[in-house]
Amino acid sequence: MTSEPQYVEFQPDRPDDVVAAMEAAGAAGAGWVNFEPAVEAENIAAAGSSTFALFSGRGPVVPLATWTPATTQRRGRREPAMIGLQHPAGAKAKPRLAELGHPLPEGWTVVQDHVRKGLVVALPDGVPAADALAWLVRAARLLSTVPLTGEWRAAIYAG
Repeated sequence: MTSEPQYVEFQPDRPDDVVAAMEAAGAAGAGWVNFEPAVEAENIAAAGSSTFALFSGRGPVVPLATWTPATTQRRGRREPAMIGLQHPAGAKAKPRLAELGHPLPEGWTVVQDHVRKGLVVALPDGVPAADALAWLVRAARLLSTVPLTGEWRAAIYAG
């Protein structure tokens, strides 16, 4: 059973509370964190969010990022830490981000790069939570089709 999340408002240049929560989840090998940027309501409406968006070939108008820690499964198999990004930029986020000067760091492995399901990346052992968060925030900003305010909200699930 999942408990209610703890919400933390943050700015990318001051992520200390969020990074501490990510590090705690990493030490426990449980939980996850979702990240949502703040946007002005009129920008969402102007971006064409509508009933027909359900049938579009794109992800959500406002990006949604997720981080999960590495875990050890019941049979001793280790699952790597993962990041995910649902975004409105369409197919092939990895090459698009590289074109925009924000490629995946060496050793980060694409698990999925789907038009609607988003980009999912497995992280190698030892990637600091702060680095994963900084990469996600910048990627979300680059792929967003609506202006972001610079404020973010983390929903921290203890697992």
